[in-house]
Order: sequence, then structure tokens, then C-alpha cells
Amino acid sequence: MIYETLAKYHELSKNDKNHRFKSWEHCYSFFSQNYQNLKDEKVFDHACLHLAFYLASWGMLRGSSFLLQKDYKVHSYFLRNVVMNADTLPYFDTNSPKLLDQTLVEGIDELIRDTKNAYQDNIYEINGERTIINVTDTLASKILLGVYGNVPAYDRYFKEALAMFGIRIQFNQSGLRELIDFYNHNIEEFEASKAIFSNDGIDYTPMKLIDMFFWQVGFMRDNLDKNIDELKKITEFAAEYKAVEKNEYMDNKIYQTITELKIMKKGLTDEIRRYIITILNKAHENGADYLDLRSGDIHKAMGLKDRLPSVCGAMESLGIYQYSIIKDTPSGKSSTRVVRYFLSN
Repeated sequence: MIYETLAKYHELSKNDKNHRFKSWEHCYSFFSQNYQNLKDEKVFDHACLHLAFYLASWGMLRGSSFLLQKDYKVHSYFLRNVVMNADTLPYFDTNSPKLLDQTLVEGIDELIRDTKNAYQDNIYEINGERTIINVTDTLASKILLGVYGNVPAYDRYFKEALAMFGIRIQFNQSGLRELIDFYNHNIEEFEASKAIFSNDGIDYTPMKLIDMFFWQVGFMRDNLDKNIDELKKITEFAAEYKAVEKNEYMDNKIYQTITELKIMKKGLTDEIRRYIITILNKAHENGADYLDLRSGDIHKAMGLKDRLPSVCGAMESLGIYQYSIIKDTPSGKSSTRVVRYFLSN
């Protein structure tokens, strides 16, 4: 299942020599080959440019992102404070064993923190106004993936797919440990997938392969009608993995027919979540930093009757955007509940 999914990803980049998927290859290859030469001004400048274009190609210059208001040299803070720090040099070691060891992610929480701080501690102004910027997990993970290839990109599609497999969606050492377990559990398929990319002259890291698989699953989930047969197989695969690794003994019969898959996708709470996520994604694309939603408005807009508990439950279980409940009642299930969702990437 993993090999089939990654082979399709590979086919897209192989058939289009300028596909945006290649932006990661260019960025990662440059840093792998030049990280020891960053004291050279030209190499350093090219490194900033590679990182900037890769992030732009991967959607990090949209909407309210602070990067949209800065030139490519804004990444010099990260390069000088993190990449050129001797303590981070081991992350460039690509000679990882076939079976990944949990020690590979030791200290990763500090690397994530330092990456965020490299920007947050040095950028105080946007378009002439004093401001406090926020480097999200999505941005930090894409930066580290582009430079070191040692973490996947924790975007919406990726996290939705993780949840499907019962894997933590948090971007931290604990979450990455679970991804290592998943990789080792499916080592043969990942190794076979790695080989098809190696034939093109670039070694995809284990975390990059993980990134591609789960992103593709998330993308297919968002385009259900076009991928129903593949999703049926992936859902069965996810159920089997959860049963073995998480000891969640589920009734796999629920995953055996397309009809049942549609029912699972269109359960009321899931349907409400998808409705809310659609609204939030649109607001995010339009550049909003946050959006306040009221339970009663959602209930009315969806034409529901006596389903406020389901609406309120869905509002705080999206699993994607961070949120804060800014108005509520003791029951937590009324029409006046207001939730603020933070949309910045």
C-alpha cells in the first residue's frame, strides 16, 4: 500500500521535470552538499535563496504569513543561529541504518524551538509596524524538512492522515517516535519506495518518505470521490496497523465496502467537522489570522435540528487548527458557544 502510494508521487515528479515536488529535492540537495561551506558569502546567499523558493513553492508565502512581507535573506537568521551551529551538524548525517533508531529524534524538541526562535527573536517589524510574529509547527517543520530532511511537514493533509492511523499529530519528539515505529513496521515497502527515487539520483530520507505517504493519503481524503477505491484499501491498512501497534481491536468489517466507507466519512460529527474546516480553509486562503464561529450559526446553516451537542463537540475536535473558546455556557452545548480558530501558518 505504501509503495503504491509513493510510486504515484514519484510518477508525477518524473513526468514533469519542473514539478513543484522537485523544489524539496533542489533545496535538500543544496544543503546536503554545501552545509560545510556556508561561511562563503555566495554559498550562504544561495542557501537563503534555495530555502526561500522551496518554502514559497510549498505554500508558505500565502495569506498572512510574515514571510510574504520579507525577502529571501530573512532566512539568514536561521542559517547563522541554527544551521551553522556546530551542535546541529549531526543532523546532516544521512547514513541512517535500515531500521531507524529512536535516538535519531533525541533533542529534536530543542531544534524545533531554536528554529522558531531564530525568526521570532529577530523579526520585530512588518511593513513599518511593530509586531510579534509566530512561527507555526507547519512552517518550522517545512524548514527542517527542506534543510535536514529529518522531519516531515506537519500540514493539514499530513495531520489528518496521521489521525487516521492513530498516530500523534503533535510536532515533537513523542510524535516523531511514533513515526519511527510506523517506518520500521513497514520497512520493506519504504525501502522499495526509496529505491525508485534513488534511481533518479537523489536519496530520499526516511522522514521525507513518511511525509509523502501521509500527505498523499490526506490529499486523497480531501478528494474522496476520485479516490474511493484506494481509500478503501488505505482505510483497511490503517485499521490493521492500529490493531497491531495500538492494540485497538477494531471490527475490520466496517472497512470492507465502499458504502460503509462513505457512511464512516459522512457520520454527523464528521460532516459537521468537514463543514467547519471548509469555512476555516477558505478564511485562511483569504489571509485571515483567525475566525470566530458560533455554534448556533453552524447549526442553522447546516439545517440541523436538535443537534447542538454534536455541533459543539465537533467545534473542538477538528484536529487541525488551534482554537480558543471565547464564549460558552456551563453545559458547553448551547447555541451561544463561540470558538476562535487561529489560521496563521
